[in-house]
Formats: sequence, C-alpha cells, structure tokens
Amino acid sequence: MHDEMLLLFDDCISRLLHLRSRLAATRRVHPGERHATVLAAIAEAEHFATTATATVSPRTASLL
Repeated sequence: MHDEMLLLFDDCISRLLHLRSRLAATRRVHPGERHATVLAAIAEAEHFATTATATVSPRTASLL
C-alpha cells in the first residue's frame, strides 16, 4: 500500500502541476479556459481522493 500511495501522490502532483502551468502561462487565453482548467484540477483532486480512499480501505475498494 505504501508504494501505491506514493505513486498516487506523485501522479496527482504531476497532473496538478501541469494544470497549474496552464493557469500561470503568460499568453492569451480563450474565454472560459481558466475556469475549465480549475474544474479539471478539482476533478484530479477528486480522482485522487477516491483512489486513495480505495487504496487504504479495502472494504471501500470492493464497493467501487
């Protein structure tokens, strides 16, 4: 479980940093692009929470 959690953290952090770079880019953005990026970050965090919960709670994993 320890190694799996580290991989989950690393994956989540990598994805969030990618989304962060999209927000921080000094370029013209399309209307709604930043909003969509924030929603994507929330979705990534939710995915991490669900997957991490299933990893640390075998009973929960069987329900997913």
